[in-house]
Formats: sequence, structure tokens, C-alpha cells
Amino acid sequence: MNVEALRREFRAREHIYKHLEGEALFILNKAIEHSAIKIHSVSSRIKNLDAFLDKAQRKQLENPLGEIQDIVGLRVVCLFLSDINRIVNIIRDSFFILNEDNKIEDTNVSSFGYMSVHFIVTIKKEHSGPRYDPIANVSFEIQVRTIAMDAWANVSHHLDYKSDNDVPSDLRKDFYALSGLFYVADKHFEMFYRVSKQSKKEMEELFEVASPEIKALQEINLDSLTAYLRAKLPDRKHSDPKSVSTLVDELLRAGYTSIGEIDRLVDSAQEALEHYEKDHPPSIGIRKFADVGAVRISVKLADDSYHRLSVSRTFQESDLDLEETIRRNNAKYEKYRSLLKK
Repeated sequence: MNVEALRREFRAREHIYKHLEGEALFILNKAIEHSAIKIHSVSSRIKNLDAFLDKAQRKQLENPLGEIQDIVGLRVVCLFLSDINRIVNIIRDSFFILNEDNKIEDTNVSSFGYMSVHFIVTIKKEHSGPRYDPIANVSFEIQVRTIAMDAWANVSHHLDYKSDNDVPSDLRKDFYALSGLFYVADKHFEMFYRVSKQSKKEMEELFEVASPEIKALQEINLDSLTAYLRAKLPDRKHSDPKSVSTLVDELLRAGYTSIGEIDRLVDSAQEALEHYEKDHPPSIGIRKFADVGAVRISVKLADDSYHRLSVSRTFQESDLDLEETIRRNNAKYEKYRSLLKK
């Protein structure tokens, strides 16, 4: 093997690998975005020259630039086991598959760093023209794994033991227990994810068909409040989970425990909220608050202590200034409180 000639040829092709990395990332990110699958990350790397030469010499390859197919590598780290097959199908649809190796189903759970699905692919033929011609038929690797698998692979990478056989017998029990923890974590993340989805669905169905008495008994949490907001205020913009979570925290801190308590305040403040909204719209061109904003203002109108608490949580200055701020803000709401329904 002529190492110097190989070194020069690799460097001459580095711009092709960089181009391929960018195009592959673009295609993969767009496909995942279109699928609406929540993932942890999509990363990429180009194998450095020393690693490339080491692999070529170690495997005694005759044509390293043609035989080493993972010079460019992409990795998708997803959240749950059930997402892997969905990501796998996206890759099959988005690239031309040369080889597929499922190291999750076909590998012992204790194996170092290999718990993932590996693909060797090229850009599809329909991607043609000057932009794609330089990278046509250049193969690259895509790996798919969960967060737990990625954590195990990263830990394994920094250990001196490169296979199960390397581990001293008196350490193997701990090693297998450790690898099992990552495996169990993945399984339980998946179980929790499925139960969480079912909880959300059950709450949505409950707030659609259950009696007011049953709805009122529901504790305040993200699932129950989200379902309540969608059922109670269907004509308003629905807020994202982070905003609903913030409202959950505010309501619990204020001492509310059930959806029924909030529902009574929202009903009592309906007319007051309508007048407040006309005088204080959320922004230019937007006349109505989103569901979280509507509930927050309704509770402030109906409960002065909640208004005081909400101001106190965000205030950074002296107590004297705090009281003055509360007084000024309270005056803004006071003119509408006569419209509260008793």
C-alpha cells in the first residue's frame, strides 16, 4: 500500500466528502421534519485521515477509497424504540440502500457500542445535475439508535475493552448488569411513552363525553389541563405543551388542585375577559388570547391572590416596588371585576 499516494488522494477528495455530508444531512433532516417525528439529534462526521489510513492498513485493503464505505457517516439518535422503525423507513425512502445491518435485533445486548441499525447508502438517482454529479455513487453510512443505545456506545468507546472477551471474568457480571440497565431503560422509556399517550387520549375523551361533575374532580396536570383547554376553549389558539406546563405550575402554586376550581373561575370571568380583551388585546392584529392566556387572565380577574402571586414570582426589585407594581396592575383588572358572575 502506497500510504503517501493514498494520503494525497484522500485529501484531494475531502471537498467531495464535505459536499456529500451537507447534501445527505439536508435530505435526511427534511424527511424527518416532514414526518413530524421528535428526535434527539442528527449528527454527522467525516472520518479523519489518520483513522482512514489506520482502517485501510488494519484491513489490508487493496482499494481503500472504494472499499471503506463509512468515510462520511450520519447518525440519528431518536427518543424511543418504536421510533427506530419509523426512521428506518424514512431512510429506505430517501436513499438508495446498498446494505442494511440491524445490530439491535441481531446482536447480544452486552456488545460494545453496536446497538444500532446501520445502513450503507448512496444519494438516489433522481438527485441529478451539477449539484449532485460529483457525489453520485459515493457511499456513506447512516446509523439509527436510541438515546440509551447512544449513551452505552459512548461509554463503551472510552473503555479499553473492545469486545466481551477482553473483559476479565471477575468484572463480567458488573459489565453485563451495566449493559442490561441501558437495555431496561430503553424498554421502560418506551412503556412510559405508550402509557403517556394513552393518558392523553383518555383525558381528551373524558372531557368530550363525561359529566361536569366527573370533569371537575380531575386533578390539575399537563394532560388534564390540556384536554380541558381544548374542550372549554375550542375557538382559541391552542398553546404548546411548555406554555400549558407553566400554567399548571402557576395554578398549583396558587393552591388550586382540581379542574373544577379553574372551570368555575373561567365561567365567572367570561364577560369580564371579553371586555378586558377588547381594551388590552394580546398584540397588534391579534384580538384574542390563546387558551392559556385566556385562563390566566380569567383567574387573575377572579382571584386577586393569584394575581399577586404571579407578579411576585417574576419581580426582581424591592418589596416596596413590588407592592407598588401589584397595586398598579391590580387597578388595571379592577375595572373589569364588576362584570364577574357571582
